[in-house]
Amino acid sequence: MSVPTPCGVSQPAHPAGGPSAPPRGFPLAFPLDVPLDVPLDAIFGAALGGSADPRSKIRRFSSPMTRMLLTSDGLTTTLLEAMAGESLHLHCLAQLRAPAHATGDGVPPLLRIDAGGDVLVRYSAATRRAGPALSVNHVVARLGLAPGIEACLTSTSIPLGPALHAAGTGHRRTLLDAGRRMWRGEGGVTRPACYKTYLVWHGDEPLALIDELFNPGTVPAG
Repeated sequence: MSVPTPCGVSQPAHPAGGPSAPPRGFPLAFPLDVPLDVPLDAIFGAALGGSADPRSKIRRFSSPMTRMLLTSDGLTTTLLEAMAGESLHLHCLAQLRAPAHATGDGVPPLLRIDAGGDVLVRYSAATRRAGPALSVNHVVARLGLAPGIEACLTSTSIPLGPALHAAGTGHRRTLLDAGRRMWRGEGGVTRPACYKTYLVWHGDEPLALIDELFNPGTVPAG
């Protein structure tokens, strides 16, 4: 994956012209692969059971390092830096505001917001000082939940986890899904990679849905 450049936040063009269009290759729809026909408290409680339980999916990975990364409810950046043996750098790929309904049917109920309300859609990558990205994050977040939080969500220099931690939020995360998805590397070559999807809370309110896809060259997907 090529090293991206920093970006700002696009303002929505709706309602007159429809929602802002994200840069090519960065869809608005959040990759949410959880059943929506079960009570939300079952999803939040990781009580789905069977093959739908993300913990059972994680146990299928052969690498202990991968299982630890996917099950951890701590800061992913810290674990990735330990695996990389160096500090990582944040690169913003895309940021814009969009109506919640444009990001997928599951987003409004999970974030407890009106489908017509705006959310922040953000893509970012954690990279080595020189080299490919180690992970790519897709975030859909509530706006206006608390003073100072939006600065964390839109920072182009500090990773989201450490920024939220410093601001006094992001201490609770609910794992929603984990599995494999394709990673597109240099030259357009694709390889299976592991991902995890989780919800970050601010107090008792859901703040952001985060999907993290990890470079299979660093995090084994077998």
